[in-house]
Amino acid sequence: MYEALALAIEMNGGQPEDVKTALNYAADLAQRTHNPNHLVSAADKLMLKGYYERVGALLDEAAEKVPHRAEPLLMSINLAQKTEDPKRMAESIDRLLSLGWPGQDEVFRRDARKQAEALAKTLREDGRGQEADELLAALPDAEARDVYIRLSWDGNADYDLVVEEPLGAMVSQAMPRSVFGGALIQNGYGSRPEDVYVCPRGFDGDYTARIAMVYTDPEKPTTRLTLEVITHEGTAQEHKETIHLKPDDPKAKPVATTLKDGRRTVVLPFVSPGALRRTIEEELQKRQEKTKDKESTRQPAKPAKPANSIVVE
Repeated sequence: MYEALALAIEMNGGQPEDVKTALNYAADLAQRTHNPNHLVSAADKLMLKGYYERVGALLDEAAEKVPHRAEPLLMSINLAQKTEDPKRMAESIDRLLSLGWPGQDEVFRRDARKQAEALAKTLREDGRGQEADELLAALPDAEARDVYIRLSWDGNADYDLVVEEPLGAMVSQAMPRSVFGGALIQNGYGSRPEDVYVCPRGFDGDYTARIAMVYTDPEKPTTRLTLEVITHEGTAQEHKETIHLKPDDPKAKPVATTLKDGRRTVVLPFVSPGALRRTIEEELQKRQEKTKDKESTRQPAKPAKPANSIVVE
């Protein structure tokens, strides 16, 4: 309601102070309801107008209530960039990268590092070199992953990677993320012959990989499956193992790897697979539409950037 009022004031040539007041009322209402959608929406409107004072509190509450959603964390990273806040930047990146993001993981990881490096450059220009060094020093720990499993194959085929986590959760194409932090971030087939599972912050125990054949082209059959398993990826304790398997081997057994000193301490809220897939599809559609808009405009004016996308300026 108040967001619509702010828009109406602006469209009718009202005073900026009145727009800000209406958006602050929207923030008040969001904090009263504690609805994460309202919190994110109010934060987004305030951020787009450059009213940053209350944005952090709105995003922090939203991130606590929906830790499995990317929007509050992506917006928090953008807020840290605009307000030159290295502490918020480091904490937001760490929380974002503590999960795997099906279909978006590599984009988030790449852009998060770009954001941190851009802020570090700004901090050094402002004479805040120590803060810049501390921000960059925190990145390797945030980017490290407790468990990484990659299945690849030759030929023209489709294989599905299924990973059973400690405490009995199962991650697969049908259930791309578990409440214990693991996610199937890539599900390939044909010319993209690889499936990738990650658990950036995992519980201790056995992670068991199973392989299911969906189809194989008899004219270009699969002759070998390769399973790459890494624990504590990106750290001094990194352990890597590569296992070669024969397709359709009746004696083949599931491959288990044991994680010790895992960094997960809490269980995530349950999200139905359908809801997760809709969220992924909506985010990918937004990115595709943004790309089409850029390509269709020869000399575009600089648009207001959605606060729930990572943007490096």
